[in-house]
Amino acid sequence: LMKVGDWTGDVHKALTRDTKRPCWIKGPFPSPYSHAGKYDNQILVASGIGITPALAAINAFKSQRRINLIWACRDPEML
Repeated sequence: LMKVGDWTGDVHKALTRDTKRPCWIKGPFPSPYSHAGKYDNQILVASGIGITPALAAINAFKSQRRINLIWACRDPEML
C-alpha cells in the first residue's frame, strides 16, 4: 500500500506492525484465456468461480471456434 494522501496514510498507520512473516503480493494476473483467440480448437478447464473468464472466452469466440468446457464445482446446486 503506497501512502499518497491522508486516507492511505491512515490505512498504512492502522495496518503497519512488526512481523516476522512478511507478505508478498503479486498480480494482477491476466485471464488464463487471454490468448484463446490464437487457437481454433479450445478445451477450457475451469473450477468454481473460474467459470467467469471461461464464459467470457466462450461468448467472445463461440461463432468462430470449436470450444469444449470442463467445469468442476463443489456443489451440484451450482450447476
